[in-house]
Amino acid sequence: MGKTKKRRKLKHKRKTGAAINISDIQNLFQQAVFKHQSGQLQQAEQLYIRILKTIPDNTDVLNNLGIAQQGQGKLDEALDSFNRARRINPNDAETYNNIGNVFQAKDMPDEAIENYHHVLKIKPEHEKACNNLGLALLEQDKADEAVASFNRAININPGFADAYNNLGNVLKELGRLDEADDNYRKAIKVDPNFAKAYTNMAYIKKHADYNDDIRAMEDLIEKPELTDMQKMHLCFGLGKAFEDLHEYEKSFGFIKDGNKLKRSNYNYYISDDEKHFNRIINTFDERMFQQYSGSGCKDNTPIFIVGMPRSGTSLIEQILASHHDIYGAGELLYMGKIISGAGYKAEYGKFPDYLSNLNRDDLIRLGQDYVNHLRRHSSSAKHITDKMPHNFLHIGLIKLILPNAKIIHCRRDPMDTCFSCYKTHFTGALKFAYDMTELGQYYNLYQNLMAHWHKVMPGYILDVRYEDVINDQQSQTERMLDFLDLSWDDACLSFHKTKRPVRTASSVQVRNPIYSSSIKLWKHHEKQLEPLLKALSISKEKSMVIESSNQTADIEILS
Repeated sequence: MGKTKKRRKLKHKRKTGAAINISDIQNLFQQAVFKHQSGQLQQAEQLYIRILKTIPDNTDVLNNLGIAQQGQGKLDEALDSFNRARRINPNDAETYNNIGNVFQAKDMPDEAIENYHHVLKIKPEHEKACNNLGLALLEQDKADEAVASFNRAININPGFADAYNNLGNVLKELGRLDEADDNYRKAIKVDPNFAKAYTNMAYIKKHADYNDDIRAMEDLIEKPELTDMQKMHLCFGLGKAFEDLHEYEKSFGFIKDGNKLKRSNYNYYISDDEKHFNRIINTFDERMFQQYSGSGCKDNTPIFIVGMPRSGTSLIEQILASHHDIYGAGELLYMGKIISGAGYKAEYGKFPDYLSNLNRDDLIRLGQDYVNHLRRHSSSAKHITDKMPHNFLHIGLIKLILPNAKIIHCRRDPMDTCFSCYKTHFTGALKFAYDMTELGQYYNLYQNLMAHWHKVMPGYILDVRYEDVINDQQSQTERMLDFLDLSWDDACLSFHKTKRPVRTASSVQVRNPIYSSSIKLWKHHEKQLEPLLKALSISKEKSMVIESSNQTADIEILS
């Protein structure tokens, strides 16, 4: 987010014939900044707008207005405000940095990078633009350039804790864990209350004993000046640390507290998701697929890896990305952008309501747009993976716009999946994940939707069980490659040696060979997880992985 201009005297141009009470305007600005800094963004926005009616050409107010609008998710309005400021003063570096931040929030890294570069032309020592540029470069898989940009920010300002933390994150994604640890520690040295860096550090290691890092987190979480969000990060870090030490009761206490702090920070209603899932099921029925039979872009580049978060999607992608014909692009937001952009005929409403109004040319265009986005990651690979787990919501549209795409669905024991979600702080907005009952209810919605896809599109999706991959990686890899019409590649068995950035919560795990220690890990917390068990409608006796003669079958939800 951009930097809010502090309370100071406003520069202004007098409107012809208008009398301006400078003192009143200054007081309004001070009120607006106070509300802005205290998180009352809507009230601050209203005050900034009121001020601009009197002094419409004030760039400080326009930039503050844009920041307040962006903080409320009003990205288009924010961009309009920043562009007004840019037209008034084309040489203000801060305005271009703010514009870049909006484009980054809109998942438009090309435009974001262009604006950050413009900032650095105007002001080469703008450390925040260097830091933001690094984040945007990561969105384009330009990890080495991102490292250079974060280092540039640190060289400009050696006390820039965020840049150290971000550098640590990209080094973690590259598998350079010792260097990542070093940068997290530098962030903490600069800012001893940097809770997020402590948690990031906890997640890249396996704690073998009760050490100084754990003590430091325990001491920090007791500080009265810490915000709830700082405490939340520490709770997840301590939960991970004590799980490593097999102190499961203590671990779960921190995990539960972290989830409670996170969940108290936003509004969410599972009923909204229930309605959305039902609309998808009712829209994508047999009749729709018959109506659009043979539609879409015939390109077969995409491989979608879908499933619930923490179901093994990162492991499957790492295995497949080790194949010489497959480029692993990670969790991409392109399909979401395609879906929101498809509603260009505004009178048709939102996804999926507008689908019946799109013609075959629209479907071809949407499919080709997606492939064009995908090809930015590799111009030569035969196939490119997109492992955004929540694309399971979009399988119906994928079938219509990319009928030759391949879809691999990762399945895992429901309790292991949900518990793994519950103990993870996600960077994205997975609002269902921080309450056990809501988490279980969401899992049921997901499972019902996947059953619907199999019913209306038989044979289009390959289910891959996480437990089966753990038990017999080679046969499951052969099965996936056969589904993808690809020849065998021995590199798939040594997936942990593949050098590529991995930008998920599992980035550390996929650097290691196959291990089974995460299977049935939830059993250590069976009593505490009772709300989740109840929500999933699984009795304790039947909540188990059903052993077959030589493989592990998936759990089925039993009502």
